[in-house]
Order: sequence, then structure tokens, then C-alpha cells
Amino acid sequence: MNDIPNKIKQNLIDIREQLSSSSPRFVFERTPQVIRYESDLNHPLGNQIVAFEGPSSEADLEEIKTIISRYRERKLPFSWLTWSHDPETGSLKHILEEQGLKKSARIIGMSLNLADWTYSGIAIPGFEIKPVLSISEFAPFNDIVLPVFGLHGATGEAINQFNEYAGFGEQAIGKHYLGLMNGKPVAAATAFFDGDSIAIYNVATLEAFRRLGIGGALTAYAVQQGKSDGATRAILQSSDKGINVYRKIGFQDETVIDQYLG
Repeated sequence: MNDIPNKIKQNLIDIREQLSSSSPRFVFERTPQVIRYESDLNHPLGNQIVAFEGPSSEADLEEIKTIISRYRERKLPFSWLTWSHDPETGSLKHILEEQGLKKSARIIGMSLNLADWTYSGIAIPGFEIKPVLSISEFAPFNDIVLPVFGLHGATGEAINQFNEYAGFGEQAIGKHYLGLMNGKPVAAATAFFDGDSIAIYNVATLEAFRRLGIGGALTAYAVQQGKSDGATRAILQSSDKGINVYRKIGFQDETVIDQYLG
């Protein structure tokens, strides 16, 4: 059985739990049926149902309604993720739509077997990649990632806090990288450690420097560093816009994650 889709799903769950651990404003819930979190942030990333097992009964339907009502009572935007490889996904989507949630994004879970992987990208004149080794070097990373992903105000501060938490200190679970063009920071990426895998997140390039191959070069570099550290597989989630970049590196489609907004 191909367990890679579940590996991608579990990684996202673990990252969301780490996000919740980085700030007291998040409340994380994990039960056999639902994995979700909520906060006081006015952004759907701050309030999310990451996974739901089912629905297979009337009781499950009532549980879905209860969860949705809880978020709506707080009058904050929230998001609900569905996974194409899960049983009952079609039924869950139908129920979410009946409850007034709207599909807002299609995300592709992808993976890359690193056993025999090599990569030789195009040379980009003036471009270099450097690891972010300390918090004192971290400001340019956030100056790129937060605006590219539309994370501002309190939400941006919370994600900044998580990225610091995850990248530095004894509890660090990843490495941050900066891409520089003629010495100027223009792109960023993060590689999180996940057992024998690495998970790529935060791939962002400033608009003026896109379509030069920078995102692909930075992703491939982070993957190569992970392989050197012993990783045997790389995983990530991609929008439709970025999927061809990752396919050129060697990533393959594994699962579809649909995001619904409420």
C-alpha cells in the first residue's frame, strides 16, 4: 500500500501542532476523529480543521455541525481541509458545502524519493543561497515570507514566532534558507525534519524576482541539504501555480488537499 499520502498528511498535522505549541493563543485538539486548532487570529490559517475521520453516521454529521458552529460563534474566519486519499472525502465535501463552506484552494501534496535523486538546475547569475544561522539574521526571512503569503498584523507575528521557535534553539525542528540576488535577500524556504524525511515549507520569492528559477533553485538546495543530513524522502504541498516548478525537480503528485473557508 502507498503510505506516502498519509505521510504528507501526518507531517502537516505535526507542523500545525508545533505551530500551536509556539504560542499560548492557539488551542490544539486531537481526538480519534478530529484534529483541529483555534485562536483569536482573524485569519483562516489561525483557525483550522486539519483532518476529520468520516463522516459515516448521523452522529458524525452532528459533530461536523457542532465544530462549524463553534468557529462561527467566535466570528472569526476558519478553514477546513479535505484529503483526496481519505475514505468518505466526497461525503465530507458535500456536507461542508451544505453547511455553507466554500472551496477556496486546491493544494497538491507531493513527494520525492531521494535514493537516486540528483539535480542540476540552470545557473542564475548573481544568485546565492545561505542558511539562516541565528535569530539575529532572521529579519530578512520574515520580510520575504510574511508579505508573500499575505500574513500581516497579529497573524504575521504568530507565524514569525513559530518560525523562530521551529528554526532555532534546543527544540528546533528545521532549517531556514535565504536566496540572495547580488547580496540582496529575495527568496526564502524552510526544511523541517520529519524522521527520515524533510518537509519543505515557506518557499517564497519577491515578485520582482520571480520567473527566474529562484524558487526551484532554493527548493532543490534545501532538498539536497536534507539528503546530505540523511533524509530519504522530501515532501511538500504546492499550489497549482507552483506545481510545475516542483515537478521539474522530480517531485510527484501524491494527494489533493482541498481547502474550504467558513
